[in-house]
Amino acid sequence: MPGRKRIRDAALLFAISLAAPSFAQQAHEVRITATEFSFEPAKIKLPQGEVKFVVTNRGSFPHSLAIVARKEKIRFIDSGETKSLTVKLDKEEELVFYCAQPGHRERGMEGKISVGKK
Repeated sequence: MPGRKRIRDAALLFAISLAAPSFAQQAHEVRITATEFSFEPAKIKLPQGEVKFVVTNRGSFPHSLAIVARKEKIRFIDSGETKSLTVKLDKEEELVFYCAQPGHRERGMEGKISVGKK
């Protein structure tokens, strides 16, 4: 019967659509607070994969977030503002993140990311 087949197919598609999000890997989220002139936390350990950095500026000055040898960055985070950056870290490595505003890194505004195995 054609009607039963359509209902069965629709039910199957519905079940697959409900299950699909469980197959998708969620980005690991890291929350960072920027102040004058530091990040908290300043040392971060992460597994390989997609990472979402959520940065809140609790300082009085504008800040930013950049990662050495990576082109992705948050160029400007005003005081009281929160911005995010999602990157894929696909190998074991040690990275340095820092504030790219003039003079901030030189005043100690940087941290380290250790990326481990999946």
